[in-house]
Amino acid sequence: MGRTLAHGIGYWLWRTAAALAQRLPPGPLYAVASALGELTYLAWGTKRRIANANFSRVLGRPADDPLVRRTARRSFRNFAKYVVEIMRFPRLRAGDLQHIVHVEGMEHLRSAIDRGRGLIFTSVHFGNFEMGGARIAYEIPLNVIADDLSNQRLMDLLVGNRSHKNINIHSPSGAARKVLQALRRNEMVGLMMDLGPRALAFDTVRARFFGQEAAFPAVAANLARVSGAPIVVAVVTRQPDNTFRGVALPPIFVDRAQEAAGETTRVTQAIARGLEDLISRCPEQWYIFRPMWPEARATGAT
Repeated sequence: MGRTLAHGIGYWLWRTAAALAQRLPPGPLYAVASALGELTYLAWGTKRRIANANFSRVLGRPADDPLVRRTARRSFRNFAKYVVEIMRFPRLRAGDLQHIVHVEGMEHLRSAIDRGRGLIFTSVHFGNFEMGGARIAYEIPLNVIADDLSNQRLMDLLVGNRSHKNINIHSPSGAARKVLQALRRNEMVGLMMDLGPRALAFDTVRARFFGQEAAFPAVAANLARVSGAPIVVAVVTRQPDNTFRGVALPPIFVDRAQEAAGETTRVTQAIARGLEDLISRCPEQWYIFRPMWPEARATGAT
């Protein structure tokens, strides 16, 4: 009973906040979001410590270094802006997205799709990955594997909002068959690689990432091996005027003639290198509030 009530309250709080966000001008909303993000950084000690430990690894500085703390604070502020944009998401149309999101490397996506085996799109929680996905999905249907929320009513609402943008959300249960079917239809499958401890629920590959090994899900390389689909690494970066620049790197191909385990490791390492390069350009736009490396896990446990 208590859980049902909490889920109902959460659902209606989101609906009310989203209705307000869709009616108010973006300028004041971004200001409020930035302030709330700053407050969350200061008040939520566990997440603050994890973020500082992660950005310490990214920046190669101690966790208490002023630059590390400043980067983590900006990450919290950027994430709060992202939440506001998800609330406003249902009102965006194709023309809006083309104006808001500019894609560099679209030729890599198109050349990959031209092969006729679909496309595996790998990214991290960075900038506004949903806005970029919606922009591309108007040209290439996008299928995403995402965790189910315990609040089913809220999950159904968010899935419905995305389906109107040609984005299909698949639960991890039974997702393999659905995404393989999508690739056979020459569609795009989106996978997030920065799962931290959650990656351990899947088959994982250890890859060097910002100078130390981290666990990455092997699903991207395994899917590419089974389907023959190329892999494109991409992120969507927020610009100072709150528009976005999507950057897609050249495709990565799996050599299916090679031994499976070694090729999975090679491809996952290539994905990690691409992500490292893109994150390094604007680290404050990476929303990494779960531990990616052992030292961050230890920090979060204290």
